[in-house]
Amino acid sequence: MEQAQLFKRLFDMSLDEIASFIDYDETIEASLYKLDMATRTRYIIEAVQLEDMWQSLDEESQTFDIYISMRLSPMTLASCFHLNHDMNGLEWRFVFPRYDDLPKNSRPKCFGEYLALNKSVQIMDIENYDMDIACEFLDKAYDFSHHKNKPIVTRQQGGFS
Repeated sequence: MEQAQLFKRLFDMSLDEIASFIDYDETIEASLYKLDMATRTRYIIEAVQLEDMWQSLDEESQTFDIYISMRLSPMTLASCFHLNHDMNGLEWRFVFPRYDDLPKNSRPKCFGEYLALNKSVQIMDIENYDMDIACEFLDKAYDFSHHKNKPIVTRQQGGFS
């Protein structure tokens, strides 16, 4: 199985969970504050645990990006205990442009529009995971049925550490 399949699953699952936590039409300021507070407490949203949030300078564009780090929640990990796959270390990040660095005429109006600006999904230590096993685990642990008919959107998959 290709890495793109794992990226798609983590992307879809994460967006679903974040969308259940923060309303689409929430202001960007309020939603980023909520995400920041949630990451400080390692807040669990159903299948996903928010781990950390920070900003870092992108050397190429000389603008700051916002990173949101996530892991599978304990409930999700326990739901497939019978598979004997250690997915506890799976960590991924969403990368967004910093709102203030966006051109004023193209800034999103609400959090849902801001989520659509996701620049990339980064999976840390991806070389340590068998794609088939990781995808099998996620398919058993999460209901992707409402995503099955959507086409795979090619995304930048940078930042492997």
